[in-house]
Amino acid sequence: MIRHTLLLVTLLCATTSLPAADTRYITDEFEVTMRSGTSTTNSIVRLLRSGETVTVLEQDLASQYSLVETDDGKKGYVLTRFLMDAPAAKQSLQELKVRHAQQQERLDQQSAEIVELERALEQEKADNEALKTTLRASEQELSEVRDAAQNTLNILEQNKRLQTVVDQLRQEKTELSDTNAELSDSTQIDWFVRGGAVSLIAFVIGILVTRIRWRKQDSWGSY
Repeated sequence: MIRHTLLLVTLLCATTSLPAADTRYITDEFEVTMRSGTSTTNSIVRLLRSGETVTVLEQDLASQYSLVETDDGKKGYVLTRFLMDAPAAKQSLQELKVRHAQQQERLDQQSAEIVELERALEQEKADNEALKTTLRASEQELSEVRDAAQNTLNILEQNKRLQTVVDQLRQEKTELSDTNAELSDSTQIDWFVRGGAVSLIAFVIGILVTRIRWRKQDSWGSY
């Protein structure tokens, strides 16, 4: 009875359960057998590929086997020495190659983006220079327009002053025309008066001359 009890205790000590599920990786071998029991006499459940992930459920220290579960739910025993805490070098290398390829692709993409950005920057610089040239031309045109506008204002002001002078001259011309008309009328009257006076004087002189002749004839007739 005591012998059986000691054997049972030994088996219990040899077979331990992990406090929590622990993830391990199949060692860097081509394939590892997963069996239904803890010896090579047990049937093979399946073959595990190098780098495949399994979950360790129990470890049998006596037989050096561990009870594992695959990602698809299969359970079986594999030799503990074939389990590693890190992925196999082959898998790590493959992952590094994939990661390197991804990084290289990303680097190429970023390089292409940099080239595109540099091209866009050069285009922006060219557009900026064109805009500066256009701005300078616009400023020149604006200055010319301002000068022309100022000249136009000066011309308008000068025209306004000239118009004032013209209006004054027209007013003076009208006044002179009225004065000339008055003078013309006065001159006509003066000439009329003068003509009448001359005619009157001529008439008087004619009468006087006639009387003088009559008197002389009468004087001559008395002799």
